[in-house]
Formats: sequence, C-alpha cells, structure tokens
Amino acid sequence: MNPSEFRDGLLVESNGEPRMLGEIIEPWQQADFKAMDPAWTVLAGFPVEGDVIRRFWLERARGHSKTSDIAVAVLWLLLFAPRSVKGVAAAADRDQAKLLLEAIQRLVSLNGWSTIIDVQQGRVLNRKTGSVLEVITSDAMTSYGLLVDFIVCDELTHWRNRDLWDSLLSTAAKKSRCLLLVITNAGWSDSWQYETRELIRENPEWFFSHQDGPVASWITESSLAEQRLLLPEPAYRRLWLNEWSSGTGDALTGETIDAAVAPEHAPMSGQESGFAFAAGLDLGVKRDKSALAVVGKDRSNRLWLAYSRTWSPGPDGMVDLMDVEETILSVARRFRAAVSFDPWQAALMRQRIASKVGMKEIPFSGSNLQAMATATLEAFNSRNISLFLNDELIGDLKRLRVEERSYGFRLVSPRTGAGHGDLATAFQLAVLGTKTIQAQPVYGSKPQGARGGLYIDLGRSYQSCTGKRIF
Repeated sequence: MNPSEFRDGLLVESNGEPRMLGEIIEPWQQADFKAMDPAWTVLAGFPVEGDVIRRFWLERARGHSKTSDIAVAVLWLLLFAPRSVKGVAAAADRDQAKLLLEAIQRLVSLNGWSTIIDVQQGRVLNRKTGSVLEVITSDAMTSYGLLVDFIVCDELTHWRNRDLWDSLLSTAAKKSRCLLLVITNAGWSDSWQYETRELIRENPEWFFSHQDGPVASWITESSLAEQRLLLPEPAYRRLWLNEWSSGTGDALTGETIDAAVAPEHAPMSGQESGFAFAAGLDLGVKRDKSALAVVGKDRSNRLWLAYSRTWSPGPDGMVDLMDVEETILSVARRFRAAVSFDPWQAALMRQRIASKVGMKEIPFSGSNLQAMATATLEAFNSRNISLFLNDELIGDLKRLRVEERSYGFRLVSPRTGAGHGDLATAFQLAVLGTKTIQAQPVYGSKPQGARGGLYIDLGRSYQSCTGKRIF
C-alpha cells in the first residue's frame, strides 16, 4: 500500500468522531504529503521514478495539523517498510514530544494496529520488523552518534539553541537516503532559525512550503477573532497569520508598556495602607541573574510595581545567594508578602527561610506558565498596572515574546547581553501572586509618590480632599 492509499483509508479523529482522512484531507495538506511521498517510499525500499527530494521545510500557521500530519507520515513507514528502519523525531520539550506520541497512539487505537505497533515511553516500535521511531527533546548530546534513516524536527522555531539542529543536520548526511523533515510555525527574523530558513528557501535540494495565514477549514472566523483579542497584534500575526516577526518582543508593544509608567509613582515602602503585596523570585546562580519583584494591589484591584532588584554573578561567576536570601527576608517582611518561586530553582532556599516568611511554590509547569503569561498580558492590555520608572524591567518587558506551546503559550525572553529576562520572570510571578490576595479598604492614606493631604481610595484613582486627581 502506497502512502496515498494509506491516507485515503486511514481513520482519524475529526470533531470527536472517526473519519477517513481521504474524505476530509485539505488541498494544502495533500500538496505537502504528495511532495514527500516519493522520499518516504524510497526510504521504505520501494522503487519510484525520477529524482527524489529528501529535504523538506513545511511552514504552517498554528492549529494546522503539524504534529498530526507527522504522525500519519511516520506511521505509514513504520507499518509498511519490509525492512527495519530507524528514525528520530526531535521536539522543543517533553510536552511537544508527548503530543507526537499521543497523536500516533490515537491513530493506532482508531485503526486497530495495537498488536503490530507499540507506542512506548519515548518511542514507537513495530514488533514484527523492528522499525522504530525514537522521540527526543532539546538535549543535543543525545543526538550525536546517531545513525538513522529519517529525522523529523517538530516546531523548530521554538528550539532554544541550534546545537540539536546542527547535530541532526550532520546526522542526516551520514546516509544518502536519509529523509529530513522540518515542520514549524513562523518565528523571529533575528534568530538562527530564520537564517537557516532563508538558506533553505533558495536551495533546490529542499522542498520549501510556506502557508500564508490560516487556511484550514476548521479554523473559524470567531475563533480567530477571539485569538486576536487575547494576543498582542505582533504575536497574533506570527502565530495565526504565519508571518515572521521582527527581532523585538511581540508580547507587549512599547506603547502599552510606556503607558503603564506613571511618572509620579515611586518604589513603595510597604507601609502604604489599603494595599496587599505579592512577591516573585527568579533565582539564578551562575549564568543568569537572580531577581526579586514585588507588586501591590489596591482596593480597586489595580496593580502597582512596588519593588524590584536584581543580582548579577560576581567576579567568581556566582550570584551572592546569601545577599539574595537576606534581601528576601527583609523585603517579604516589610511588604508582608508571600514569595512565589519555582521550586526547581529555589528548593534549598525555601527550606532555609520558609519558617520566617511565606513561600509559595509555583512549579514552571505548562499551566502555571500559561497563567503567568495571561495575568501579565491582562494587566497591561487592560491598562490596570502602574510601574515606576525602572529601565531594567522595562527593557525585559519589551523583549518578551509569546511562545506557542502544547498547553497554549508562555512568555519568554531571548538571551542577550542584558540578560535572560530574569526580572520579567520575577515580575510575572508577582503579578500572578496578586490573583489570590485582596487589599483592605482604608481611609486617610495615599499611594507612594503622591503629594500632600488626606487621600481616600476611590477605585482606580486616588483623590485628595480638594478633589485633585493624582493618578
């Protein structure tokens, strides 16, 4: 059975129901499959006529069956190659790798091949022929020394560094018939992925396919409208219109960030009445900075940046963790704030100080990263946050990018000479922490930075007794 016949009769899940792929496949999917079919066929050991292209770069918008179509193509080879073939699929992280294994498992379950194809943890095996797909993540060291028949690179634009790509590209050259497939969303034009993409686009040895925007019938206008409301415009255009973004951050526009800076607002003391505070800690030891941020919430639920500090590695290449710890104790007590942190980073510090200040574990799981991103974007896009002038934080915020993940999206910062967005991460944790605190009503107080007189909390602004609006 050739790949095209296999797809025609393959049961897939569509809107929660099994349907034959041949009945619902869309023209843009068919075009990509048709381009790849000769290479998969030769790889299985069957003859084809004419020259065969073995390198593929497929660029599709979000929600356009990237992982599912990989599963279909790879499953045909594992099922019908009469000889044993070996391949590797590389993903950005464990969540993305899990998606591919789950996609293959769904096809196996729907089509009754459980006695032949065994989907295991980290690999897919044909029990009869020994053909196998190994699924790896961004640990480049695991890819050196591989000798495989095919390589799939899933969501390449989300890979943090190019080490894995370089090793897999050199691996593909070891066998003359090795197939190399890249399937990805558009990324950022200042990245190594874009440089690679542009070289590939002009290379006749590669099949290059770029999809202009959302073309899948299952992507509705209402769902796109919702995404446009939720996402910043640059991120929406990159993820859903499949447009490569400029090198600047696309999570928050410069205008949105600048609008949040209140010239009269100053760092807070922790003694302001009517506020509740939450702190966020991003702990670095060697390569990255450590960062601490505190955000206050007033009675109207408006957020205020209250405090921030970073620690860079010293002459010995290490962050002074004792100074970080002492500062956390002092600041958390002063603001009566619980400190949110990733336990993977700061487990030991938590043991040392948890009896003295509140420590709140926020593991950097998919759901928590999505919650941090959503809380931060909501605060800025609703104009519900005020910052004092802080060049380091503002720079971090302007470099933030929306990164698509299996669980939705998160905010990331590229590593630059200014750091790795450490203060922005601490700030996100603090903003998320404010979701579970409630400020108390108070009279006779004023926000830090306001001048003179008696102040009464009146919602999103503060007024003096003369009625003059301060913020």
